[in-house]
Amino acid sequence: MTTYQPPPGALRPLEENPHDSLVRRVGSVVWPSFFAAGVATIMFFAIVDPVELAGITWPQVEISRMTGYSIGFFMFWLCTISACLFTAMLVAPPLPARKVGKG
Repeated sequence: MTTYQPPPGALRPLEENPHDSLVRRVGSVVWPSFFAAGVATIMFFAIVDPVELAGITWPQVEISRMTGYSIGFFMFWLCTISACLFTAMLVAPPLPARKVGKG
């Protein structure tokens, strides 16, 4: 009977990698906001026609439906990314205390 041996490096302590931490933090803000913006765009434009909305908002500018969908998506993404960023700032661990030395 053999005992289980973990793969090499499995029991190694976690290494501090600031790049990995930054990528995870950016991803944890960008991905949910992108997903929420997509859902909001689908729900909004299921009811509102972007060409008619543009005609009401900017009657002198003529845009295509695809341009209206794109503008709407990026506006929703801007709103949701700001909400996700604010949440990430609230739940982030506190910064370590700075050592103030005499000098």
